[in-house]
Amino acid sequence: MRRNQAFIFSLTFLLAMALLHSKSWPQMTTVGQYEDEAPFRTWNNLGITTASSLALGETQLTSASDCSAAFSNPALLSFLPRITITLNSSLSSASFFKYSLVNTGVLSTQGNVSLSLFGLDFAGASLSIKNWTFALGAGLLESYHRPRTRAEYSSYFLNFDQTGQLRNINFSVARKVLGNLSAGIGLNFVYGDFKKEVIDTLTIPQLPTIDSLSHKFQGSYITAGLLLDIGDKIQVAASFRTPYIKKSESHSLKKCYSPGGETDIKIEASARSEYKQPLVAGLGLSYKFSPDLKVASDLVFFQWSKYDVIYFEQKDEIEREFKDIVKIGAGVEYLSRVKIFRTKAEIPLRAGLSYDPQPMKSPDSSYLYFSLGTGLHWQKFFLDGGILIGKESGSGDSLSAKRFALSVSFRL
Repeated sequence: MRRNQAFIFSLTFLLAMALLHSKSWPQMTTVGQYEDEAPFRTWNNLGITTASSLALGETQLTSASDCSAAFSNPALLSFLPRITITLNSSLSSASFFKYSLVNTGVLSTQGNVSLSLFGLDFAGASLSIKNWTFALGAGLLESYHRPRTRAEYSSYFLNFDQTGQLRNINFSVARKVLGNLSAGIGLNFVYGDFKKEVIDTLTIPQLPTIDSLSHKFQGSYITAGLLLDIGDKIQVAASFRTPYIKKSESHSLKKCYSPGGETDIKIEASARSEYKQPLVAGLGLSYKFSPDLKVASDLVFFQWSKYDVIYFEQKDEIEREFKDIVKIGAGVEYLSRVKIFRTKAEIPLRAGLSYDPQPMKSPDSSYLYFSLGTGLHWQKFFLDGGILIGKESGSGDSLSAKRFALSVSFRL
């Protein structure tokens, strides 16, 4: 009897999959903030945000505190010492409500769920030779992790898991073209992976089904920037990132297996996917009131209206109603000068605000962040820490996000 049930279920599963799609691969779910391909915390990323820029309201375009500047405005490299080596680690946390099959019709929760990610997300070095500065760095641009989900009801179990990341290798060069003007350009090579898996299991009879999807990402783009230093008090910056296509070798698998009935049904598909990433352009301005006090602000434009997806070689499989947005950040830094073992040192005190609208037309969602940070700059050793805390509004889900970063630099 159980063998017959297993065979009937397996046959029904196979026919259903064939009717749903001739090539039969999993479909992505349109849920706003957290589409399957949405980066963890925010859609809007320009380079790597290390501790000092994080504490200044995520401003990146006019402040050259470490060599991660190559990822957002490579012109800043000209203002670093002869040799700079930087490591940055971070702890990011975000809350979720609607994502994949959670709170979109299959599974529901009583409130938001959260996930935290920790790791070393940047390592880089820069070297200045006369008027030229060269930099090489590697960093984590985006994460695609989601909270793991397990549902259980009587003899039915469901497990959901999604992981993924996008990393970047950057090579940049900068030069002071005039006494107070610096220009820089960077080559960026991105690579990463994505995996989503849903396992349904009936225990009586034992009928596990697996629905999995994976991507292998790769792509490249150029960053370039200018920085104009006016009278040692005002700095004006411009930066852009070229649009690029994040290509993927994509694979899907639907499998039904019945140990008792010795039935094993597989439906596999492989194809290329493409994610057209937007042009990013920014303007930055900073002003020094004194050698110890400065303010900085960035305006960064993301051309999300041009975002497009070709999913498993099918252009119309994914539709994203996105709009262009401008992200705004501002911060203030005060240097407290002290002595440690009779040697001069600096303790930076930083604070900032950041307004981060998300690209979806509906819901009209945005984050407002507050940031704080401090550190210790002693001889050739620079230690910085920063924290960013924000709340989302517009979706009705009251999402929250946090990020803490700690960076260590050696400047020779």
